[in-house]
Amino acid sequence: MTEKCAIFAGGDTVGREAVDFSFAESSLVISADRGYELANSLGIRSDLVMGDFDSMDKIPQNENVKVFPIEKDDTDLMLAIKEGLAQGCKYFKIYGATGGRLDHTIGNIQSLMYLLSKGAVGEIISDKERITLIKPGRYVFDRREDFTLSLVSYSEKVEGLTISGTKYEIADCVLTNEFPLGISNKIISEQAVVEFSQGILLVIQSYCPD
Repeated sequence: MTEKCAIFAGGDTVGREAVDFSFAESSLVISADRGYELANSLGIRSDLVMGDFDSMDKIPQNENVKVFPIEKDDTDLMLAIKEGLAQGCKYFKIYGATGGRLDHTIGNIQSLMYLLSKGAVGEIISDKERITLIKPGRYVFDRREDFTLSLVSYSEKVEGLTISGTKYEIADCVLTNEFPLGISNKIISEQAVVEFSQGILLVIQSYCPD
């Protein structure tokens, strides 16, 4: 049984350059609603397709499909996340979860917090963003050409924050959720190191060519 889960959702399409195919090949692959079409366009077979299918013309046939009512508490993405957790997955890469409606995008970021609360970690990946939520610790982020690095306090405070390998470095900083202090930094070394001791940190790498 794999601990990895690749989820394809029904937001913006994602190009092949953004997809980690080696991760998908060794993962449980779940398509949420119209994410089934995204996975197919990338040549990735879904192990499970689930959702209410309100954004598709028809329910996929000849697949492992779970159909849910339109009126429900969970979004289609959250259904997929809960299924991945139930099958023992700890590491999630989520595609097609940005773009479109802002409320959906914010809700999808909240789903990363749900994963974190269950002892798992997730990353939302698109052509122009990589988004994750992390707990206290030490993390390394690779430099991506023409991408910025933004750090936002998802909790009330993030304390003991130290950043190195970036244009703007800092040691033992406090971020709050009241002021956007950590926006649009840049990784200037091969890697950036981010460490902190308290709080939950939202990390966003965004495509922003000069």
